[in-house]
Amino acid sequence: MARNRSAARPTRSRQSTSRRAAFRLWAVPTLVIASLFAGAVGLQTLLAHRHQTPVGGPYALIDSTSHPTTQTRFAGRQTLIYFGYTHCLDVCPLTLATVAQAYTLLPPGMQRPVPLFITLDPERDRPEDVGLYTRRFSPEIIGLTGTVAQIDAVARAFHVTSHVTMDAMANHDMGDGRKGDYRIDHSSVLYLMDGQNHLQAILPADSSPAAVARALTPYLAKR
Repeated sequence: MARNRSAARPTRSRQSTSRRAAFRLWAVPTLVIASLFAGAVGLQTLLAHRHQTPVGGPYALIDSTSHPTTQTRFAGRQTLIYFGYTHCLDVCPLTLATVAQAYTLLPPGMQRPVPLFITLDPERDRPEDVGLYTRRFSPEIIGLTGTVAQIDAVARAFHVTSHVTMDAMANHDMGDGRKGDYRIDHSSVLYLMDGQNHLQAILPADSSPAAVARALTPYLAKR
């Protein structure tokens, strides 16, 4: 009898492993689709209310060198703002890669907006983290973080929606006071702001680089 129970364990283990693998194959595409759907819904909501409710406003954050940064740093320059977080596995890296490639397609002789990446995860994304992350895509992208209160304030100003989902390792200590893994589902759009930090356009983040370049071009001024 003991031998029979022992022989059955590998079968259950293989079945369990197979089920976990099947779940991962199902879950990852589902999460990507859900994130893209959230971005589309966020875009539609913002477009519907942009004339009724102001989008954007003053902000006080911290750049990757730990220097305080406000909207006045970019006075007279357009900015292209994206909200995400460095532990994002799909939509955020895809969007930043799209922006970086789109900038190579913009007409020569035009002044390009300053691309900004603002984290929605200030508890994990320290200044050096956002700097390392944005430089993977382009040295032009400026990563910004801040205190929880600062990030909450700028997210509210831009009507960014987000939801934290904890996983089984959420209470695992990662060291230096930080806790383990969780996912942030968030709206995913690009905000084009003028030189006075006023909204000019909202672009869907799931566009192709060519589409982003085409959408930006009418708003650009000559150098």
